[in-house]
Amino acid sequence: MTAGPSSNRSRPDPTDGRRTQWPDGTCRAALPRPGPVAGVGGEPGRAPPLARRRRTGAGGDGPGTDRAVPVVDARSGEFRAFDRTAGAPLVEAVAASCAVPGIWPPITTGGSRWIDGGVRSVANADLAAGYDRVVVLAPLTRGFGPVVGVDAQVETLRARFRVAVVSPDDAARHAIGRTVLDPAHRAFSARAGRAQARAAAAAVREVWAG
Repeated sequence: MTAGPSSNRSRPDPTDGRRTQWPDGTCRAALPRPGPVAGVGGEPGRAPPLARRRRTGAGGDGPGTDRAVPVVDARSGEFRAFDRTAGAPLVEAVAASCAVPGIWPPITTGGSRWIDGGVRSVANADLAAGYDRVVVLAPLTRGFGPVVGVDAQVETLRARFRVAVVSPDDAARHAIGRTVLDPAHRAFSARAGRAQARAAAAAVREVWAG
């Protein structure tokens, strides 16, 4: 998701204590399943590629950039959006936001362990509230259980802001397949996305350059 400038850049407070609530009223389901999968990469939350990027300093924030990287506390289920003031380096913030429960281990940064913000919402599009122009890139659109889908959040945004949503078309969904994290489908998915981009460009341009 990306958002354009605005004179009113108010957004949900990333520390407002919203939690991922699950059917039994607790946050336990947000935690990764125990077992070997949760420990991939050696020390939990310290996968070798991430360690290499820390040492080299790769992936730092550029000057004047803003960000809001959605993550969920693996212990409490509390939602946060890591901005430049959160104390989490960009590499660690993005790694935490990609830590899908049961697939990759939580990432430790800022004294807590964090997992994918997708357990709260598939796109977290509401973080763009306050920006005049919003482009939502949503590989997944449907919500399930307590996870909020794209439509509900985009409908709220469109009441006040200009919004374009790009999500996989039929060809792209076929290329991605049923297992969205299967690396064997990367090349097929990339080609399908590139083909779809030609059709989506006009809608994005209308919002972004309007």
